[in-house]
Amino acid sequence: MPQHDRGQGRAARTPADIARLFDLAGSEAAAIRELDGCVARLHEVQAAKVALRDLTADELRAALASRRAVLGGEGA
Repeated sequence: MPQHDRGQGRAARTPADIARLFDLAGSEAAAIRELDGCVARLHEVQAAKVALRDLTADELRAALASRRAVLGGEGA
């Protein structure tokens, strides 16, 4: 945890260190957008898992056969 005692007990930060701090602090909005995208993707993944769970046996067999054909594994 950084110290907040203004110079006592810590090394001075270089201009490059301070520039990195400004860059990092300025990236908050981008980080939030990225996190929102990850959460949205997670919801899509969960919905897909529910949809797959609810497939009938015939639907599942047909889907697996189709995927196998697309992937080139008809003979496997």
